[in-house]
Amino acid sequence: MKYNALYDPIAHLYESFSDAAPHIEVEIRNIFNLAGDIQGKSVLDLACGYGLFSREYKKRGASKVIGVDISKTMIEIAKSKSQQYGDGIEFHLRDVSKMESFGKFDIINAAWLFCHAESLEALEAMFRVIADQLNPSGKLVAYTFEPDYRLEKGNYENYCIKVLSEEPVKDTTLVKAEFLTTPPTPFTMHRWSREQYQEAINKAGLKHFEWHKPMLLQSDIDNYPPGFWDNYQQNCLDTALVCQF
Repeated sequence: MKYNALYDPIAHLYESFSDAAPHIEVEIRNIFNLAGDIQGKSVLDLACGYGLFSREYKKRGASKVIGVDISKTMIEIAKSKSQQYGDGIEFHLRDVSKMESFGKFDIINAAWLFCHAESLEALEAMFRVIADQLNPSGKLVAYTFEPDYRLEKGNYENYCIKVLSEEPVKDTTLVKAEFLTTPPTPFTMHRWSREQYQEAINKAGLKHFEWHKPMLLQSDIDNYPPGFWDNYQQNCLDTALVCQF
């Protein structure tokens, strides 16, 4: 099986980006508000990276957490942290669009998964795999690249990401960017339209879905200089998506 090595060379730097980026706290808060009550729930964390959300779910009372990522280095880091913390989280190296079932889950978390689908077929396959592993009463909580984000409306440098270019490629838009770590670490994403998401969701048999724009608290605004969050509020790069049967 061929694994995407995009995050392999930058895995260690990605953690420092995650620790430094001011909007990560907003992202975590929004995801857990949407996830709702976690106590005793089973969670599948897709595109888990080094296990940030996996561990947060476990801390908040999830009974079982399995993390999956396509980057060998990220999974190695995640496993090493789990051994260090003794948290009992399972981590597996898989391509989500082609992976087998790990069972049925109450919550499937997918932070920054769909923007790494390189084709419409891969995007649809990801939703199919998710639908196959979601309990009938469960929910998918996803964070992804905002379909309405446009570079000409403003960049994202305040939030430790610099978007370099947007280029139409076949069914999608290829976005090149870099995390503003030391040194900067390049990465790519794919921006899919709302219509493409809706079709992939419906094809997978998920009937209900809602987009949720990340919300700032007054305390977020007060903790930074005036105007700091303007681009985040007016041309946000990230958005949340919740799907259910």
